[in-house]
Amino acid sequence: MLERAMYKNHCGESISFGENGIFLNKNALHDYKWNTISNNSRIIGFNKGIVEMAIPVVIVCNTEQEGIEKRNLLHEVCEKDVLAMKYGTLMIGDYYLKCFIKASKKTDYLTSKKYMYVTLTVTTDSASWINETTTIFRKALEDTESGGFLDFAYDFPFDFTSCLNSKPLLNGNFIASAFRMIIYGVCKNPEININGHAYQVNVELSENEYLTIDSIEKTIILTKYNGQKVNKFNDRNRDSYIFEKIPVGENVVTWEGDFGFDVILLEERSEPKWI
Repeated sequence: MLERAMYKNHCGESISFGENGIFLNKNALHDYKWNTISNNSRIIGFNKGIVEMAIPVVIVCNTEQEGIEKRNLLHEVCEKDVLAMKYGTLMIGDYYLKCFIKASKKTDYLTSKKYMYVTLTVTTDSASWINETTTIFRKALEDTESGGFLDFAYDFPFDFTSCLNSKPLLNGNFIASAFRMIIYGVCKNPEININGHAYQVNVELSENEYLTIDSIEKTIILTKYNGQKVNKFNDRNRDSYIFEKIPVGENVVTWEGDFGFDVILLEERSEPKWI
């Protein structure tokens, strides 16, 4: 079976493994290990720490010129992330891993310029494969399926709207999921309730501005209309933990209908899901 994967650096440049002369051999990308944390000979937790994985790669091309180009491409795409200290992403199917490629060991490269065997070393301090699922929540007047409208049998020339919108959010993962919330202006002190748990930031968003709450990175960032990014971590509602993970199953989401937002569920796994 031919395994396919892709590495994309922070500049958006990518290498596809499994086609065009660059192929994966049997590798450690599906392996994982938890480290045991102990105290007085008792297990008190687990972590993964910094993880390294070996990826054996074979370059097999039709011409020497193509073989040289693939060798250089492999180095240049991966090296940019290390020099810039910015994560690249390794992708298998719908799952990605934030990582660096920190080493490259070559063998069998003198036989022909068409051929080379390389072992790449992937390293990461966030050893979870992630799949993203986005649910869009629109403003009340933009979403007639939200349940925010009252439809009377009498012929009123207008509809009545409640001040509260409601919509389900399905988490199909087997455990509670991390998330990103992106809240769009115009709004003031936006609050989103999921199963009664409040996610709120005391901030005012103007038109073309948005607020991003990231539960993995533990950040709250306002992106202004001119692209400027402002840290709003200290403006969170401290009475309700804003990075609380989203429970498994169908969740009830309620909010004031005067703003829209997206909830991006971040399914985290120790290995990419087999399909």
